[in-house]
Amino acid sequence: MPDQEKPSLYDRLGGVYNVATVVETHRQSHGRPRLNANPRVDEAHHRVIPQGQVLATEMVCWATGGPQTYLAVDGDSHRHLMIRPSSAEP
Repeated sequence: MPDQEKPSLYDRLGGVYNVATVVETHRQSHGRPRLNANPRVDEAHHRVIPQGQVLATEMVCWATGGPQTYLAVDGDSHRHLMIRPSSAEP
């Protein structure tokens, strides 16, 4: 029997709707409280409408092998928030 190609992580997760649920759950219960410790991020979260969070779902879909295209790969979209690698460490 020939080797079958393993489905992408995106496919194993169940596609965009399941990814969106995971992203939103993480944003509400884990990501937001921690990220809001940065005053610039906290202020930005109050300006961005929830529909604007679709970009986070788009990024996760892209990163897991989905068909979406995420254009902000270089990090410029968050440069004004002054996020450093050390601010993401536990």
